Amino acid sequence: MSMKIVYSMAVIICAAMWFGSCQNEELDYYPLEKKHLGETYTEYVMNNIISNDTVSRIALNFYPEEVTSLSYVDYDESTCIFTFHRGNTSRYRLSWDYETDGSYVEVQYGQNGMWYTVNEQKHSGEYLLTANDGMSVRMCIQGGGTMFSGDGLIKYSIAVTVNRFSIEEAD
Repeated sequence: MSMKIVYSMAVIICAAMWFGSCQNEELDYYPLEKKHLGETYTEYVMNNIISNDTVSRIALNFYPEEVTSLSYVDYDESTCIFTFHRGNTSRYRLSWDYETDGSYVEVQYGQNGMWYTVNEQKHSGEYLLTANDGMSVRMCIQGGGTMFSGDGLIKYSIAVTVNRFSIEEAD
């Protein structure tokens, strides 16, 4: 192998590393646009991906009054997470029904910094959750979809319609 080829390969590798480092800039996170139950989430951008998530999840953003009427369940609009603040351990019924055109949808509860998926890719179902104060619930999708350009942004198309997402007290 000639020195010219070795030198050329070294230049290409260095250039790729330099250009790649520009891609690792910190993106400002912002949630997806809120949707009413029955409306379809159709796209997301890189800024919608939860910043500290290694699987590239996008939290679905809801109108909280359509999901729960429990006064001690708070909704954080920036993270799209419902959090329990009842003061004691209680049982709750999580229920969901969604349609998707290939997106991987997860219904999850969070405890001590860990997220656990409960729907096992069942598009409709219920889960009885025993929750302490501070535990959380969210519905999210994993990143993917067809990439396209619009409004000066790189966007990804998705097709997720959540018909029901509910948090209620369990008997």
